Amino acid sequence: MKISIFLLLLMLVDTVAIAQQGVQPLVSGQRVQVKKLVRDMTNVRQGIVIQGPSELQDPDIIKARQKRMGQFQQALKRYPQVDDPDVQKARAEYTALQQALSAEFKRAQTQLQQLGDVQQALATIEKNARTYAVPKPLAIPFDELKVKQWLEQASQARTVGEHNQKQLQQIAQLAYLPKNLGTPQTGASYDIDDVDRMYRYALQMQQAVQSNYTVMADQLKNRIQGMDSRVFERWQEDPESDKRWIFLSDDQRQQAKQAFAENRLIANSYLHLEKALNRSTELADSTLKRIAAAEAQFEKKHQIALQTSRLPDPKSKDSDLIEIAESVLQTPKYEFGTYGPIVLTTAAVIEREKKTSELEIDDAEVTLGGDVKFSGTETTWTYRWEEFSFAVPLQETDGRWFIWWITAKNFSSGAANTPIGRWVSGKATKGNLILKENF
Repeated sequence: MKISIFLLLLMLVDTVAIAQQGVQPLVSGQRVQVKKLVRDMTNVRQGIVIQGPSELQDPDIIKARQKRMGQFQQALKRYPQVDDPDVQKARAEYTALQQALSAEFKRAQTQLQQLGDVQQALATIEKNARTYAVPKPLAIPFDELKVKQWLEQASQARTVGEHNQKQLQQIAQLAYLPKNLGTPQTGASYDIDDVDRMYRYALQMQQAVQSNYTVMADQLKNRIQGMDSRVFERWQEDPESDKRWIFLSDDQRQQAKQAFAENRLIANSYLHLEKALNRSTELADSTLKRIAAAEAQFEKKHQIALQTSRLPDPKSKDSDLIEIAESVLQTPKYEFGTYGPIVLTTAAVIEREKKTSELEIDDAEVTLGGDVKFSGTETTWTYRWEEFSFAVPLQETDGRWFIWWITAKNFSSGAANTPIGRWVSGKATKGNLILKENF
Protein backbone atom coordinates (compact mmCIF):
# COMPACT_ATOMS: atom_id res chain seq x y z
CA MET A 1 0.00 0.00 0.00
CA LYS A 2 1.36 3.44 -0.94
CA ILE A 3 1.88 6.06 1.76
CA SER A 4 -0.27 8.61 -0.03
CA ILE A 5 -3.29 6.28 0.02
CA PHE A 6 -3.00 5.64 3.72
CA LEU A 7 -2.52 9.33 4.51
CA LEU A 8 -5.55 10.17 2.42
CA LEU A 9 -7.61 7.70 4.40
CA LEU A 10 -6.37 9.29 7.62
CA MET A 11 -7.29 12.83 6.59
CA LEU A 12 -10.15 14.47 8.48
CA VAL A 13 -12.85 15.76 6.16
CA ASP A 14 -13.49 19.09 7.87
CA THR A 15 -17.16 19.73 7.32
CA VAL A 16 -17.28 22.56 9.81
CA ALA A 17 -14.42 24.88 8.86
CA ILE A 18 -16.02 28.01 10.34
CA ALA A 19 -18.54 28.69 12.99
CA GLN A 20 -22.01 28.54 11.64
CA GLN A 21 -24.96 30.68 12.72
CA GLY A 22 -27.55 28.90 14.76
CA VAL A 23 -25.23 26.14 16.13
CA GLN A 24 -26.38 25.29 19.61
CA PRO A 25 -23.81 25.06 22.44
CA LEU A 26 -22.91 21.66 23.78
CA VAL A 27 -25.25 20.33 26.37
CA SER A 28 -23.80 18.52 29.39
CA GLY A 29 -24.32 15.06 27.92
CA GLN A 30 -22.56 16.01 24.68
CA ARG A 31 -19.67 17.51 26.61
CA VAL A 32 -19.20 14.23 28.44
CA GLN A 33 -19.14 12.38 25.10
CA VAL A 34 -16.63 14.83 23.60
CA LYS A 35 -14.30 14.41 26.57
CA LYS A 36 -14.59 10.63 26.26
CA LEU A 37 -13.77 10.95 22.57
CA VAL A 38 -10.65 12.88 23.49
CA ARG A 39 -9.64 10.19 25.95
CA ASP A 40 -10.22 7.42 23.41
CA MET A 41 -8.09 9.14 20.76
CA THR A 42 -5.39 9.92 23.34
CA ASN A 43 -5.30 6.30 24.41
CA VAL A 44 -4.92 5.15 20.81
CA ARG A 45 -2.14 7.67 20.16
CA GLN A 46 -0.28 6.78 23.33
CA GLY A 47 -0.65 3.10 22.53
CA ILE A 48 1.32 3.46 19.28
CA VAL A 49 4.70 1.71 19.73
CA ILE A 50 7.29 3.83 17.93
CA GLN A 51 10.30 1.58 18.63
CA GLY A 52 11.19 -1.83 17.28
CA PRO A 53 9.19 -3.52 14.54
CA SER A 54 6.16 -1.43 13.57
CA GLU A 55 2.80 -3.12 13.80
CA LEU A 56 1.72 -1.11 10.75
CA GLN A 57 3.67 -3.60 8.65
CA ASP A 58 0.58 -5.77 9.09
CA PRO A 59 -2.19 -4.97 6.51
CA ASP A 60 -4.86 -6.23 8.93
CA ILE A 61 -3.73 -3.77 11.61
CA ILE A 62 -3.69 -0.95 9.04
CA LYS A 63 -7.30 -1.75 8.17
CA ALA A 64 -8.21 -1.74 11.86
CA ARG A 65 -6.55 1.67 12.33
CA GLN A 66 -8.32 3.04 9.26
CA LYS A 67 -11.65 1.81 10.61
CA ARG A 68 -10.97 3.38 13.99
CA MET A 69 -10.00 6.71 12.43
CA GLY A 70 -13.21 6.63 10.41
CA GLN A 71 -15.17 6.17 13.61
CA PHE A 72 -13.40 9.15 15.18
CA GLN A 73 -14.16 11.23 12.07
CA GLN A 74 -17.84 10.39 12.24
CA ALA A 75 -17.89 11.22 15.93
CA LEU A 76 -16.30 14.65 15.37
CA LYS A 77 -18.85 15.48 12.69
CA ARG A 78 -21.52 15.33 15.34
CA TYR A 79 -19.98 18.33 17.09
CA PRO A 80 -19.86 21.42 14.81
CA GLN A 81 -19.23 23.74 17.77
CA VAL A 82 -15.70 24.57 16.56
CA ASP A 83 -15.36 27.45 19.00
CA ASP A 84 -16.00 25.24 21.99
CA PRO A 85 -12.75 24.51 23.88
CA ASP A 86 -13.60 20.82 24.34
CA VAL A 87 -14.41 20.41 20.65
CA GLN A 88 -11.20 22.22 19.72
CA LYS A 89 -9.30 19.89 22.03
CA ALA A 90 -10.95 16.88 20.38
CA ARG A 91 -10.08 18.15 16.88
CA ALA A 92 -6.50 18.84 18.01
CA GLU A 93 -6.21 15.34 19.47
CA TYR A 94 -7.51 13.90 16.23
CA THR A 95 -4.86 15.82 14.29
CA ALA A 96 -2.16 14.60 16.70
CA LEU A 97 -3.36 11.02 16.29
CA GLN A 98 -3.44 11.45 12.54
CA GLN A 99 0.14 12.73 12.53
CA ALA A 100 1.33 9.96 14.84
CA LEU A 101 -0.21 7.26 12.67
CA SER A 102 1.22 8.89 9.55
CA ALA A 103 4.71 8.93 11.06
CA GLU A 104 4.41 5.35 12.24
CA PHE A 105 3.16 4.23 8.83
CA LYS A 106 6.16 5.85 7.19
CA ARG A 107 8.44 4.08 9.69
CA ALA A 108 6.76 0.75 8.89
CA GLN A 109 7.24 1.32 5.18
CA THR A 110 10.94 2.09 5.70
CA GLN A 111 11.34 -1.15 7.65
CA LEU A 112 9.56 -3.15 4.96
CA GLN A 113 11.82 -1.67 2.31
CA GLN A 114 14.85 -2.81 4.33
CA LEU A 115 13.40 -6.26 4.97
CA GLY A 116 11.91 -7.27 1.67
CA ASP A 117 9.77 -10.43 1.71
CA VAL A 118 10.31 -11.58 5.30
CA GLN A 119 8.38 -14.85 5.02
CA GLN A 120 10.34 -15.87 1.93
CA ALA A 121 13.60 -14.87 3.61
CA LEU A 122 12.80 -16.99 6.66
CA ALA A 123 11.85 -19.97 4.49
CA THR A 124 15.18 -19.66 2.66
CA ILE A 125 17.08 -19.41 5.95
CA GLU A 126 15.47 -22.59 7.24
CA LYS A 127 16.09 -24.42 3.96
CA ASN A 128 19.77 -23.41 3.89
CA ALA A 129 20.22 -24.52 7.50
CA ARG A 130 19.05 -28.01 6.46
CA THR A 131 20.94 -28.07 3.16
CA TYR A 132 24.25 -26.99 4.68
CA ALA A 133 24.03 -28.93 7.93
CA VAL A 134 27.11 -29.26 10.10
CA PRO A 135 28.93 -32.52 9.23
CA LYS A 136 29.21 -35.07 12.02
CA PRO A 137 32.66 -36.01 13.36
CA LEU A 138 34.48 -38.35 11.02
CA ALA A 139 34.84 -42.00 11.96
CA ILE A 140 38.45 -42.79 12.80
CA PRO A 141 40.61 -43.50 10.86
CA PHE A 142 40.16 -41.16 7.90
CA ASP A 143 42.30 -40.01 5.02
CA GLU A 144 43.29 -36.64 3.62
CA LEU A 145 40.41 -36.56 1.12
CA LYS A 146 37.79 -37.15 3.81
CA VAL A 147 39.30 -34.35 5.91
CA LYS A 148 39.15 -32.02 2.92
CA GLN A 149 35.51 -32.89 2.26
CA TRP A 150 34.65 -32.50 5.95
CA LEU A 151 36.29 -29.08 6.11
CA GLU A 152 34.45 -27.92 2.99
CA GLN A 153 31.11 -28.94 4.48
CA ALA A 154 32.02 -27.47 7.87
CA SER A 155 33.10 -24.21 6.24
CA GLN A 156 29.83 -24.00 4.30
CA ALA A 157 27.86 -24.69 7.47
CA ARG A 158 29.80 -22.04 9.40
CA THR A 159 29.26 -19.48 6.62
CA VAL A 160 25.54 -20.27 6.43
CA GLY A 161 25.28 -20.05 10.21
CA GLU A 162 26.98 -16.63 10.27
CA HIS A 163 24.86 -15.34 7.38
CA ASN A 164 21.66 -16.64 8.95
CA GLN A 165 22.53 -15.02 12.26
CA LYS A 166 22.96 -11.59 10.65
CA GLN A 167 19.74 -11.91 8.69
CA LEU A 168 17.80 -13.11 11.70
CA GLN A 169 19.16 -10.30 13.86
CA GLN A 170 17.93 -7.73 11.34
CA ILE A 171 14.58 -9.50 11.01
CA ALA A 172 14.18 -9.64 14.79
CA GLN A 173 14.93 -5.91 15.03
CA LEU A 174 12.71 -4.76 12.16
CA ALA A 175 10.06 -7.35 11.27
CA TYR A 176 6.64 -7.36 12.91
CA LEU A 177 5.96 -11.08 13.44
CA PRO A 178 3.26 -11.65 16.07
CA LYS A 179 3.04 -15.12 17.58
CA ASN A 180 0.58 -17.57 16.05
CA LEU A 181 -0.65 -21.01 16.99
CA GLY A 182 0.45 -22.89 13.89
CA THR A 183 3.85 -23.80 12.47
CA PRO A 184 5.40 -23.14 9.04
CA GLN A 185 5.26 -26.90 8.40
CA THR A 186 1.46 -26.80 8.79
CA GLY A 187 1.08 -23.72 6.59
CA ALA A 188 1.20 -20.97 9.23
CA SER A 189 3.36 -17.89 8.80
CA TYR A 190 6.70 -17.60 10.51
CA ASP A 191 6.44 -15.70 13.79
CA ILE A 192 8.95 -14.25 16.27
CA ASP A 193 9.27 -17.63 18.04
CA ASP A 194 10.42 -19.15 14.74
CA VAL A 195 12.98 -16.36 14.39
CA ASP A 196 14.28 -17.10 17.89
CA ARG A 197 14.38 -20.81 17.15
CA MET A 198 16.29 -20.37 13.91
CA TYR A 199 18.69 -17.90 15.52
CA ARG A 200 19.54 -20.43 18.23
CA TYR A 201 20.07 -23.07 15.59
CA ALA A 202 22.32 -20.76 13.53
CA LEU A 203 24.38 -20.18 16.66
CA GLN A 204 24.50 -23.91 17.31
CA MET A 205 25.73 -24.49 13.74
CA GLN A 206 28.80 -22.36 14.38
CA GLN A 207 29.41 -23.93 17.77
CA ALA A 208 28.92 -27.46 16.38
CA VAL A 209 31.65 -26.97 13.77
CA GLN A 210 34.16 -26.24 16.53
CA SER A 211 32.83 -28.88 18.92
CA ASN A 212 32.86 -31.59 16.22
CA TYR A 213 36.49 -30.76 15.41
CA THR A 214 37.26 -30.94 19.13
CA VAL A 215 35.59 -34.36 19.36
CA MET A 216 37.76 -35.70 16.54
CA ALA A 217 40.96 -34.13 17.86
CA ASP A 218 40.35 -35.36 21.42
CA GLN A 219 39.53 -38.88 20.26
CA LEU A 220 42.70 -39.01 18.17
CA LYS A 221 44.87 -37.67 20.99
CA ASN A 222 43.38 -40.21 23.40
CA ARG A 223 44.08 -43.05 20.99
CA ILE A 224 47.61 -41.81 20.43
CA GLN A 225 48.14 -41.80 24.19
CA GLY A 226 46.82 -45.37 24.27
CA MET A 227 49.53 -46.47 21.84
CA ASP A 228 51.96 -46.89 24.73
CA SER A 229 50.25 -50.10 25.83
CA ARG A 230 49.03 -51.14 22.36
CA VAL A 231 52.29 -50.64 20.49
CA PHE A 232 55.28 -49.10 22.22
CA GLU A 233 55.30 -51.28 25.35
CA ARG A 234 54.52 -54.54 23.53
CA TRP A 235 57.00 -57.04 22.12
CA GLN A 236 59.73 -56.12 24.56
CA GLU A 237 60.76 -59.74 25.19
CA ASP A 238 64.28 -61.03 24.58
CA PRO A 239 64.34 -62.65 21.11
CA GLU A 240 67.10 -65.02 22.25
CA SER A 241 65.11 -66.33 25.21
CA ASP A 242 62.38 -68.91 25.40
CA LYS A 243 60.07 -66.02 24.31
CA ARG A 244 61.56 -65.98 20.83
CA TRP A 245 58.36 -67.65 19.57
CA ILE A 246 56.66 -64.24 19.90
CA PHE A 247 58.81 -62.96 17.03
CA LEU A 248 58.62 -66.16 14.98
CA SER A 249 54.93 -67.04 15.24
CA ASP A 250 52.90 -66.19 12.15
CA ASP A 251 49.99 -65.19 14.38
CA GLN A 252 52.13 -62.85 16.49
CA ARG A 253 53.78 -61.35 13.44
CA GLN A 254 50.36 -60.74 11.87
CA GLN A 255 49.13 -59.09 15.09
CA ALA A 256 52.19 -56.82 15.10
CA LYS A 257 51.76 -55.95 11.44
CA GLN A 258 48.10 -55.11 12.00
CA ALA A 259 48.85 -53.06 15.11
CA PHE A 260 51.49 -50.97 13.36
CA ALA A 261 49.22 -50.42 10.33
CA GLU A 262 46.12 -49.48 12.37
CA ASN A 263 47.97 -47.10 14.66
CA ARG A 264 49.78 -45.51 11.73
CA LEU A 265 46.35 -44.76 10.25
CA ILE A 266 45.33 -43.08 13.52
CA ALA A 267 48.47 -40.93 13.61
CA ASN A 268 48.03 -40.03 9.94
CA SER A 269 44.39 -39.10 10.60
CA TYR A 270 45.54 -36.63 13.23
CA LEU A 271 48.23 -35.34 10.88
CA HIS A 272 45.72 -34.73 8.06
CA LEU A 273 43.27 -33.00 10.42
CA GLU A 274 45.77 -30.64 12.03
CA LYS A 275 47.58 -29.92 8.77
CA ALA A 276 44.33 -29.01 7.01
CA LEU A 277 43.56 -26.52 9.79
CA ASN A 278 47.11 -25.11 9.81
CA ARG A 279 47.63 -26.36 13.35
CA SER A 280 50.74 -27.92 14.86
CA THR A 281 51.43 -31.45 13.61
CA GLU A 282 54.22 -32.11 16.11
CA LEU A 283 52.33 -34.83 18.02
CA ALA A 284 51.32 -36.64 14.82
CA ASP A 285 54.84 -36.41 13.36
CA SER A 286 56.53 -37.71 16.50
CA THR A 287 54.00 -40.55 16.82
CA LEU A 288 54.60 -41.68 13.23
CA LYS A 289 58.35 -41.74 13.92
CA ARG A 290 57.82 -43.82 17.06
CA ILE A 291 55.62 -46.29 15.15
CA ALA A 292 58.25 -46.64 12.44
CA ALA A 293 60.94 -47.23 15.09
CA ALA A 294 58.79 -49.83 16.91
CA GLU A 295 58.10 -51.64 13.64
CA ALA A 296 61.80 -51.67 12.74
CA GLN A 297 62.64 -52.94 16.23
CA PHE A 298 60.14 -55.79 15.90
CA GLU A 299 61.62 -56.81 12.55
CA LYS A 300 65.12 -56.68 14.06
CA LYS A 301 64.02 -58.95 16.90
CA HIS A 302 62.40 -61.27 14.37
CA GLN A 303 65.71 -61.62 12.56
CA ILE A 304 67.58 -62.23 15.83
CA ALA A 305 65.02 -64.85 16.88
CA LEU A 306 65.23 -66.50 13.47
CA GLN A 307 69.02 -66.56 13.42
CA THR A 308 69.16 -68.07 16.91
CA SER A 309 66.28 -70.54 16.44
CA ARG A 310 67.70 -74.04 16.95
CA LEU A 311 66.60 -77.60 17.45
CA PRO A 312 66.80 -78.77 21.07
CA ASP A 313 69.73 -80.80 22.35
CA PRO A 314 68.96 -84.53 22.00
CA LYS A 315 68.10 -86.46 25.15
CA SER A 316 69.08 -89.65 23.36
CA LYS A 317 70.57 -90.83 20.08
CA ASP A 318 68.87 -94.20 20.07
CA SER A 319 68.88 -95.24 16.43
CA ASP A 320 65.90 -97.56 16.90
CA LEU A 321 63.75 -94.74 18.20
CA ILE A 322 64.90 -92.46 15.41
CA GLU A 323 63.94 -95.14 12.91
CA ILE A 324 60.51 -95.43 14.55
CA ALA A 325 60.10 -91.64 14.37
CA GLU A 326 60.92 -91.74 10.67
CA SER A 327 58.27 -94.39 10.10
CA VAL A 328 55.68 -92.19 11.84
CA LEU A 329 56.70 -89.17 9.76
CA GLN A 330 56.42 -91.21 6.57
CA THR A 331 52.91 -92.43 7.34
CA PRO A 332 50.82 -91.00 4.45
CA LYS A 333 47.67 -90.23 6.43
CA TYR A 334 49.53 -87.78 8.68
CA GLU A 335 50.77 -85.72 5.71
CA PHE A 336 53.84 -84.49 7.56
CA GLY A 337 55.65 -84.02 4.26
CA THR A 338 59.34 -83.22 3.94
CA TYR A 339 61.19 -83.40 7.22
CA GLY A 340 64.64 -82.62 8.55
CA PRO A 341 66.80 -84.17 11.27
CA ILE A 342 65.01 -85.94 14.11
CA VAL A 343 65.96 -84.99 17.67
CA LEU A 344 64.79 -87.25 20.50
CA THR A 345 63.42 -85.20 23.40
CA THR A 346 62.90 -88.12 25.79
CA ALA A 347 65.76 -90.31 26.96
CA ALA A 348 63.86 -93.61 26.61
CA VAL A 349 60.49 -95.13 25.94
CA ILE A 350 57.92 -94.43 28.65
CA GLU A 351 55.13 -96.86 29.59
CA ARG A 352 51.70 -95.39 30.39
CA GLU A 353 48.22 -96.64 31.30
CA LYS A 354 44.78 -95.03 31.47
CA LYS A 355 41.24 -96.31 32.03
CA THR A 356 38.05 -94.83 30.60
CA SER A 357 34.40 -95.82 30.99
CA GLU A 358 31.27 -95.31 28.94
CA LEU A 359 27.68 -95.87 30.14
CA GLU A 360 25.11 -96.97 27.56
CA ILE A 361 21.55 -96.22 28.81
CA ASP A 362 19.01 -98.93 28.08
CA ASP A 363 16.04 -97.60 30.06
CA ALA A 364 14.92 -94.73 32.32
CA GLU A 365 12.28 -95.20 35.06
CA VAL A 366 10.59 -92.54 37.20
CA THR A 367 10.13 -93.70 40.80
CA LEU A 368 7.18 -92.87 43.06
CA GLY A 369 9.34 -90.28 44.79
CA GLY A 370 9.88 -88.47 41.50
CA ASP A 371 13.50 -89.60 40.99
CA VAL A 372 14.69 -90.87 37.63
CA LYS A 373 16.37 -94.27 37.69
CA PHE A 374 18.57 -95.27 34.76
CA SER A 375 19.63 -98.73 33.73
CA GLY A 376 22.16 -99.79 31.17
CA THR A 377 25.59 -101.18 30.49
CA GLU A 378 28.91 -99.65 31.55
CA THR A 379 31.95 -100.47 29.42
CA THR A 380 35.47 -99.87 30.69
CA TRP A 381 38.59 -99.73 28.51
CA THR A 382 42.14 -99.96 29.73
CA TYR A 383 44.65 -98.20 27.55
CA ARG A 384 48.26 -99.32 27.81
CA TRP A 385 50.96 -97.93 25.60
CA GLU A 386 54.57 -96.96 25.18
CA GLU A 387 55.59 -93.50 24.03
CA PHE A 388 58.51 -91.22 23.32
CA SER A 389 58.81 -87.67 21.99
CA PHE A 390 60.90 -86.03 19.36
CA ALA A 391 61.37 -82.69 17.60
CA VAL A 392 61.72 -82.39 13.87
CA PRO A 393 61.71 -79.56 11.26
CA LEU A 394 58.84 -79.88 8.78
CA GLN A 395 58.76 -77.95 5.54
CA GLU A 396 55.61 -76.06 4.57
CA THR A 397 54.32 -75.49 1.05
CA ASP A 398 55.86 -72.01 1.01
CA GLY A 399 59.31 -73.50 1.61
CA ARG A 400 59.70 -72.39 5.23
CA TRP A 401 60.64 -74.81 7.99
CA PHE A 402 59.01 -75.05 11.42
CA ILE A 403 60.01 -77.15 14.40
CA TRP A 404 57.31 -79.67 15.32
CA TRP A 405 57.07 -81.46 18.66
CA ILE A 406 55.61 -84.95 18.18
CA THR A 407 54.78 -87.82 20.52
CA ALA A 408 54.95 -91.37 19.07
CA LYS A 409 52.73 -94.01 20.74
CA ASN A 410 52.40 -97.81 20.54
CA PHE A 411 49.25 -99.25 22.14
CA SER A 412 49.11 -102.79 23.57
CA SER A 413 45.46 -102.45 24.62
CA GLY A 414 42.61 -99.99 24.23
CA ALA A 415 39.16 -99.51 22.72
CA ALA A 416 37.80 -101.23 19.64
CA ASN A 417 39.12 -98.52 17.32
CA THR A 418 42.54 -98.17 18.99
CA PRO A 419 45.46 -99.09 16.68
CA ILE A 420 47.20 -101.96 18.47
CA GLY A 421 50.77 -103.06 18.07
CA ARG A 422 52.10 -100.33 15.79
CA TRP A 423 53.67 -96.92 16.29
CA VAL A 424 51.38 -93.98 15.55
CA SER A 425 51.50 -90.21 15.98
CA GLY A 426 50.01 -88.83 19.14
CA LYS A 427 50.02 -85.14 19.95
CA ALA A 428 51.81 -83.00 17.33
CA THR A 429 52.47 -79.32 18.09
CA LYS A 430 53.81 -76.71 15.69
CA GLY A 431 56.69 -74.69 17.12
CA ASN A 432 59.15 -72.02 16.01
CA LEU A 433 60.27 -71.08 12.54
CA ILE A 434 63.81 -72.27 11.85
CA LEU A 435 66.28 -71.70 9.06
CA LYS A 436 67.52 -74.79 7.25
CA GLU A 437 71.11 -73.82 7.91
CA ASN A 438 70.33 -73.91 11.63
CA PHE A 439 69.32 -77.57 11.68
